[in-house]
Amino acid sequence: MINKKDFFKQRAENFSRQVAELNSRYNLYSFYRIAVFIVFIIPLIWFIKSDLLIGVVLISIVFILAFALLIKRHNQISRLRGLNQKMLDLNKEEVDRLNYEFNGIYNGDDFIDEKHPYTSDLDIFGRNSIFQLINRACTRKGISLIKSWFENASSRDVIETRQQAVTELRPLVDWRQKIQAFGRENSNKKLDEQPFYDWLEGDDLIKNNLFYRIIPYITIVFSISIIVGVIFGKLSFYFLLSPFIITGYFLFKIIDYSKATYEMTQTGVSILESVENIILQIENVDFEHNYLSTLRSSLMPQNIVASAKIKDLKTIFDWLSQRSNMMYLIFNSIFLLDFILLARAEKWRAKYKDEISRWFDAIAEFEALSSIAAFAFANEDYVFPEIAENAFFVHGTNLGHPLIPDDQRINNDFKLEGRGNSCIITGSNMAGKSTFLRTVGINAILAFTGAPVCADSFQISNVRVFTSMRTKDNLEENISSFYAELLRLKMLLEQINEDKPVLFLLDEILKGTNSADRHIGAESLILQLNEMNAFGLVSTHDLELGKLQRKNNQLTNYNFSSTINGEEIIFDYKLREGICKSTNASQLMAKIGIKIK
Repeated sequence: MINKKDFFKQRAENFSRQVAELNSRYNLYSFYRIAVFIVFIIPLIWFIKSDLLIGVVLISIVFILAFALLIKRHNQISRLRGLNQKMLDLNKEEVDRLNYEFNGIYNGDDFIDEKHPYTSDLDIFGRNSIFQLINRACTRKGISLIKSWFENASSRDVIETRQQAVTELRPLVDWRQKIQAFGRENSNKKLDEQPFYDWLEGDDLIKNNLFYRIIPYITIVFSISIIVGVIFGKLSFYFLLSPFIITGYFLFKIIDYSKATYEMTQTGVSILESVENIILQIENVDFEHNYLSTLRSSLMPQNIVASAKIKDLKTIFDWLSQRSNMMYLIFNSIFLLDFILLARAEKWRAKYKDEISRWFDAIAEFEALSSIAAFAFANEDYVFPEIAENAFFVHGTNLGHPLIPDDQRINNDFKLEGRGNSCIITGSNMAGKSTFLRTVGINAILAFTGAPVCADSFQISNVRVFTSMRTKDNLEENISSFYAELLRLKMLLEQINEDKPVLFLLDEILKGTNSADRHIGAESLILQLNEMNAFGLVSTHDLELGKLQRKNNQLTNYNFSSTINGEEIIFDYKLREGICKSTNASQLMAKIGIKIK
């Protein structure tokens, strides 16, 4: 098995060398541009002083062509350098993920929803989260799709299809990272994509007006006729003003529309360049799995090559973005370029508006699948889970928490099956009860997204997950932590129905009240859950709850214990059968200075 940290470090070093080389070439072409300017300016001045008009014209044409070629090549080197820099950054991030260092990696904290059935308790979003571990998407739709996959379990068929697609994408490291790098061109610039989407849904002005469609061609003929007439002395020089007056009138008629279109599409050039490059990457690969090949085919419906059409629109937007350029203003004032370009943009929108939405959806799905594939590649020892046919089944061997570093993680075997069955997990403080509940929950969510899990093997039913772990008070709503937990448990009971089984994970239930009420309430809730379309795990300090097993064979006892060695408390974080027989609260209190009597 390849050491993944070394693999990504080597890639980072390779891209670092390429960036350095391209930096040198970039600076060299900057020098070439200055040199060409100096080389051409000297003979140009000589031709001007010698009144050799032909020489001035020829040297100007050669200079413009040479300078344009240098600028084009300079820009190509700049783009290639930018791509390699992003690839360098991406491989450094992969190393950071493997070191569980997530600073600087987008954490999706804007997705945190404490009312969701499980995402807040299981660290799906936010700092040091599963989202940071998996997400490599950069487009808005791609990120939203991954969020949706985390928040909503898919069907067994969809999960298995994703697993197969991810298996095919897993070894395509360079391909996946290029898609991510091109997507990052927009995310790094923090471009607001919404105006572009607003333009796609906008109304046409030029396309629906026959006169507006033909007037540019009339003015072109008129303007050229005037210019030719003036050149050949048939018309007075003052006639050159007439095209500007006429075109100025028409440009003023659509000034608000052209300005609004410009403002909505000025970020479109960068967005579409990124999208074009991503689509080109997808179009250039022949996928074996039907799911992936169908996604790819959606980018080429009816022999329409999406990348080519995106390039057409990008070219239009590129021209529109030059509206403040002096040369554009001159030609616009003569030939009504605004009318021509706006008509072309509207025509494109009418023809491909519905298609582009599907293209963006396909890109988002490739991003989501590639994110899981990158996670699978980086964690080669993880396994794809089996979605069990049994409606109430969880079985993991060597099951671990994916957010705990390998050298600190303690894995456990665990099995739970049967409608209404529950595991009561007792244990010492800090012994690992809460972490284990999250271990089961996080791996369940990974399984339902189509990702591999941190285990040697894992089978789970297609269930809904519900957690109650981090209930907090709410001063604004005058809600205590105890009442907040009651509301959470009420939400659990309301979610359990005959539609789909629920796997519940309850940590230290009813901890906000006195011990007598807590015991009565916890016992009542567990026995009620035993009769419902659910099964799950309950952690508690209340050792008396473990005795319920004597009168209810649907309950199983497990525990996490600690041992005392002198003044040292030792945790092994291993799950054991039975009720916990060790306590450590008094020792922990003594360690912080409380005098235990």
